[in-house]
Amino acid sequence: MEEVFTSVVNSSPAMVFVWREDEGWPVDFVSKNISQFGYDADDFISGKLRYIDILHPDDAGMVMSEALRHVSKEDASFDLRYRILTRSGDVRWVDERTSVHYDESGNIRFYHGIVVDITEQRMGDMALLDGALEMKSTLESVINSSPVVVFLWRADEDWPVEFVSKNIDMFGYSVEDFTSGKLVYGDIVHPDDIGRVRAGVSKSAEGGYSDFFQEYRILTKAGEIRWVDERTHLHHNSKGEVTYLQGIIVDITGRKKIENALHAEEMRIEALLSLYQMTDSSIQEIVDFSLNEAVGLTGSEVGYLAFVGEDGKAVTIESWSGEAMKECSVKGRKPSSHVDHAGLWIESMQQKLPVIINDYSEENPSKKGYPEGHIGITRFLSIPIFDRDEIVGLVGLGNKNEDYDLSDVRQVTLLMNGMWNILLHKKADWELRRSLDIQNILGDVIKSSPAVVFLWRAEENWPVEFVSENVAQFGYSVDDFISGKLVYGDIVHPYDLERVQKELAKRVDAGFMDFNQEYRIFTKFGDVRWVDERTFIKHDEEGNVKYLQGIIVDVTDRKHSDDFMHIQLDLDTVLNSANTIEETFEQMLNFSLKVDPVDSGRLYLLDNVTGDMKLVAHEGLSERFVEDTAVFPKNSVQNRLIMTGQPVYKHHSELNAIGTGEQLRYEGLHGTAIIPVKHEGNVIAALCLSSHSEYEIPDNSRSSLETIANQIGIAISKIHAESGVSQKYDELRSLVDMMDELLVVMDMDGYVLYANKAVGDYLGVSGNDVSEMHYLELHPESEWDQVDSVLSKVKVGKTIVFETLMVSIEGSPYKVETRLVCGEWSGQPCILSASRFLD
Repeated sequence: MEEVFTSVVNSSPAMVFVWREDEGWPVDFVSKNISQFGYDADDFISGKLRYIDILHPDDAGMVMSEALRHVSKEDASFDLRYRILTRSGDVRWVDERTSVHYDESGNIRFYHGIVVDITEQRMGDMALLDGALEMKSTLESVINSSPVVVFLWRADEDWPVEFVSKNIDMFGYSVEDFTSGKLVYGDIVHPDDIGRVRAGVSKSAEGGYSDFFQEYRILTKAGEIRWVDERTHLHHNSKGEVTYLQGIIVDITGRKKIENALHAEEMRIEALLSLYQMTDSSIQEIVDFSLNEAVGLTGSEVGYLAFVGEDGKAVTIESWSGEAMKECSVKGRKPSSHVDHAGLWIESMQQKLPVIINDYSEENPSKKGYPEGHIGITRFLSIPIFDRDEIVGLVGLGNKNEDYDLSDVRQVTLLMNGMWNILLHKKADWELRRSLDIQNILGDVIKSSPAVVFLWRAEENWPVEFVSENVAQFGYSVDDFISGKLVYGDIVHPYDLERVQKELAKRVDAGFMDFNQEYRIFTKFGDVRWVDERTFIKHDEEGNVKYLQGIIVDVTDRKHSDDFMHIQLDLDTVLNSANTIEETFEQMLNFSLKVDPVDSGRLYLLDNVTGDMKLVAHEGLSERFVEDTAVFPKNSVQNRLIMTGQPVYKHHSELNAIGTGEQLRYEGLHGTAIIPVKHEGNVIAALCLSSHSEYEIPDNSRSSLETIANQIGIAISKIHAESGVSQKYDELRSLVDMMDELLVVMDMDGYVLYANKAVGDYLGVSGNDVSEMHYLELHPESEWDQVDSVLSKVKVGKTIVFETLMVSIEGSPYKVETRLVCGEWSGQPCILSASRFLD
């Protein structure tokens, strides 16, 4: 049987070896079929040759290193692929399958290996590889000219780099920085993100996933922070172990900035909504809440909120953020500490402008320092709070992880303006209840899809030579283009096609090598998407354009996001500048006319009693037309059209035809939009906007107009709310002032908070004077002990009726019956006094 086995082995292509665990792997046994490489078994058994002597010099180090690595991991077996030299000096490729044999103590006894010649297979692979080189070269050229960086990482700690595309230089690095081993990929991942990235890779590997993606920050060679989107494919060996990771990273810093801006916008709106719901909260609670929201909104660690005194110079800090108080060890400092000379901390008050200090360690003549034990400051932002042209407060924020910028200034300014409005209402002793209808601003903000790569022929409408498979995100397949069924020009929006063609021709004539442009394309389903195209112009040896390499990225969400951000900022500014309701309506309409090609319009308000739509503002129209369209009665076609709640875009003649039949062609209107203005789902107004020059309102203008209508709806609802609350307050005050009884509201210490008109009429004290008095001062001194005793009993919850004397400012006494009871005033406990005259 042994002879049969030996015969089978020696006649097979697989050679059997037994090596000792010694330098150069001496051979204890080798099958006779080693002769296929020109050697005799005795060459090795005699010790004349060791196994390392026949390894190719360029592979010997790798083989020894890999064997040592597997042994150190106590692997029972492993596979290697390398080259050996035959006796005649020929190079042969082999696959080695090795088993490691250990003794009872865990020491290696010997290695048992099977070596198979795979040269023909390897040469076939090389031929196949050579056949793909031309396409590989083209794709590498496209990749290295694109924003997509390609990596091949080993599945070791922090991912050593086997390959990286040349366009890694967009982050300041060279290919050599990584392939030399000077850097591993983990070295450039942001320290705050490296743990999460490691965990994501481990989770995907342990879960048996083939692909995964994640977003994180990296550091450029210059130390700048960039956000990237990584898409990774895991390569496994025969045991299912991950050996390599193949990935691409795309710089998404611009998208992240937009997402962060929108997130901050949502946070501010959420904060404002919460503020306007704090109708029963104290001033201190509102101030503390506003400061904490400002700290969170900007990503700061600490902050303070101060108010300017009546002298315009003294600044009293009313609130410190929780973290500031927790970390500051200064003794005896209270949130209401008085600060007269705070240096840089009130510099924004002196300049009447926001102050940004992103390196607090730099010398500055305005800095006064801070006492020992005070929390250290690294970055600082100070913003004044205005009431019209007067500074009434300051907000200071510190120690954000990144630099403060104008976005922080804008968000905090808008938040503090909202807070100040509420405080004004508080001081006027009435609450403003307002609810914001927060729209779902964007369904999906900047989707994280990879760039689509194109290779176009420089011919009419750009026939496609190559397109990456992810063109499927627009509904198309690769074959739609490669087959010639479609050329790229077929999917470019017809409104943009001529501009794209001219832009390309202009850049070619000017000798440009690359350029960017934005335009619209159609998806296979007919949807319109905005794309950012980066094009690289390739020439032949004679200087003629040979083909075009292009990368397109869907930027539709970014375009919509930018439109919304500008509309909201501008509309906030416009409405804050209005002084009357009529001026507010005019400003709303004029803002709508900024959208091309609209040049005239009307704003209607719904009369809740009659159901009619009544004109409150107009622009760019004749007096005759304004008179003819001043009212849309409840049952008119125009009114019913508005009350459907859906915007309508038609030529004005079509709308006129379905209306009352009145001939309004004399106005010369063409493209027209009727846009309902809604709040909480109910129509409250309408915008009727027209163009004298264009026959239709284009798609890209419609979304802007509808966004403006949403914001106008919020503004109009606020006007209604303020009007209603003010009217109720005036009616209640008028009713109280008609009473003959002397009505006084005091705090729990007896200081007067409010007195009705009768107190002033009979006792001769004005409203301002009485609000600074103690309740005892309304009585002669002879009654003070009795009144003080009664007040003490009332404070513990008793209701007391007693007879006493009250005295006027001239000293005239009045005999009264007084009823004292505990109650609540502006959300705080108080004592109510009602006194009637006794004959």
